Amino acid sequence: MLRRFSLSGPLACGILLTACLVTPAVSLRQIHADDEATTPEDTPDDTIEVPEGNDAETLLTFLQSLGRMRAESPTPAGFRAHFRKLLVALDEVLQRDIDQETAQLTIRMMSQCFDIIGQFGDRSAAEQKQTFINDLKQSERPILAQQGRILDVESQITSLDTSDKAAVKSLMDQVISILEERPLTKAHGSLAYGAMTAIEQTGDGELAMSAAKVFGDALRTSDDPAFASLAATMEGSARRINLKGNPIEVAGITVTGEAFNVEDWKGKVVLVDFWATWCGPCVAAMPELVALYEAHHDAGLEIVGISLDDSRTQLEEFLHQKQLPWPTLFHEGAGQGGQDHPLATHYGVSSIPTAFLVNREGKVVATDLYGDALSEAVTELIKTEE
Repeated sequence: MLRRFSLSGPLACGILLTACLVTPAVSLRQIHADDEATTPEDTPDDTIEVPEGNDAETLLTFLQSLGRMRAESPTPAGFRAHFRKLLVALDEVLQRDIDQETAQLTIRMMSQCFDIIGQFGDRSAAEQKQTFINDLKQSERPILAQQGRILDVESQITSLDTSDKAAVKSLMDQVISILEERPLTKAHGSLAYGAMTAIEQTGDGELAMSAAKVFGDALRTSDDPAFASLAATMEGSARRINLKGNPIEVAGITVTGEAFNVEDWKGKVVLVDFWATWCGPCVAAMPELVALYEAHHDAGLEIVGISLDDSRTQLEEFLHQKQLPWPTLFHEGAGQGGQDHPLATHYGVSSIPTAFLVNREGKVVATDLYGDALSEAVTELIKTEE
């Protein structure tokens, strides 16, 4: 899968103690004692030694090492114990006088750990996470309170009923309010992206365009170029939502150096395929795509591949081996994972493989196609437009 913009850190989590909060917080060890869903095997019998001091570089290296640690026992109880052990270590980090980046990463890791513990069968984890969030929101330390507010809205996103327009609008308003905070952090970007993804699911193109503009305008006030890139991707997502029934714009240079413009294929059924050689599902789908092309090319099917590779050499080697019968567009300087590919940004493509299907009039009839749905849609369109 391709993630255009990833702000998540390593997996781990924790809970704040009284030293960081206005109101008392429940200690981790008390949670262990009170948790009816916890078995003796869930409780860690050892602790992780945390480096002394508040040096940011040392602590960030430590946090990264926590994200790489593996559970000693690959069982549900073993995983619960492992992530609760990480909670204790991160709890110690968060109580210190740490810088903003370290605090933010620690909090993100903590939140993720509660989710993981819940996924492994601890029914109390969700309630504990909400307690953690509420305590953060009441913290006397501004960065902690800010991150608590962000986590609170993110939790609402995960349970949002996208068919409830009032709930979606309320969520959007909350996100807009949080994006007015300064300075903007990576967590703000993650929140905006998550909210935009939820708004996409409503299928309301007008609302998506509105959200993309407001979120994008707020993000672009930051000096960090990553936020401008994220804003462009969200605007692209809104453009993609409104793409059905409208002409598509696909132009560029093929990997062999030839100019390409999809308008030259008017009168053809066109499949625009976003993919990359490093994407396992993309490579696995190639034989089926070739079979689809061979079955329908004489009836008017054309395919153009949009490679999100960042290595021309790797792409050329793949194409030489596979001898794909359609043109492949390549953009120099797309960045690692194709994150700066202009066509992917223009249409907010956030995962691959995905494809757009264009009818003989040059108008898009489907987006985000892959797998069986892709083959069925192409076959049906070819039959109806013959």
